[in-house]
Amino acid sequence: MRRMYPLLAAALLALILAGCSANSNNGGTTDVPNNTQKTPISSPQGLDPTVTSGSGASASPTETSPPGTNDSQVELKNTAREVIEALRERDLNSLNLWIDPEQGLRFSPYSPISTDSDLVFKADQLPTFKDQTKLKWGTADGTGDPIELSFRDYYEKFVYNQDFIDAPSVSVNKVVGTGNSINNITTVYPNASYVEYHFPGFDKKVEGMDWQSLILVFVPHEDEWKLVAIVHNQWTI
Repeated sequence: MRRMYPLLAAALLALILAGCSANSNNGGTTDVPNNTQKTPISSPQGLDPTVTSGSGASASPTETSPPGTNDSQVELKNTAREVIEALRERDLNSLNLWIDPEQGLRFSPYSPISTDSDLVFKADQLPTFKDQTKLKWGTADGTGDPIELSFRDYYEKFVYNQDFIDAPSVSVNKVVGTGNSINNITTVYPNASYVEYHFPGFDKKVEGMDWQSLILVFVPHEDEWKLVAIVHNQWTI
């Protein structure tokens, strides 16, 4: 019996050592999840994420383009196109819609504009083509005689006397037709922009001295352009 004690002790020691060895091998393993946060990938330098405007995004407010910008010039030419179409069709109802409500519509038979003799009409106060009343529109070039015509006759001589909608030259804020006249549009209307429809001439024998222009003058009003003057221009003495 005494001989068995050493054997039992040795076996017990071996079991203890085996258990310790197993615990040592499993000591680095744990069931706790790894909570290490991943570092977010940053955007390349100088590139910000794209934000799509929607119900949750605030978009920049829409502003009216100031005169002189490309967008404003496109809007101006589009407005002038509608006006010139109304003039071609003699559609005074449509023309009335474009007249500036404060300054009215000026008719100038020649450039420069004459603040003394030009006639100015408020919207809805234009004469009709049937009205035979003769009005004094200014002074005739060369003779100095008064221009006394009915609205229809003036229109046919100093407004749409050529098919200006098909003019080969359409310019914005630049007068192409020049002679000895002075362009005073922006003096009379400091905030104005204008569109000129220009024919360089019709008879080659006179070498361009029979050029004709129609200038539509607009001013900004609220969020659109309004018509303040129709200026006829041609070679003057």
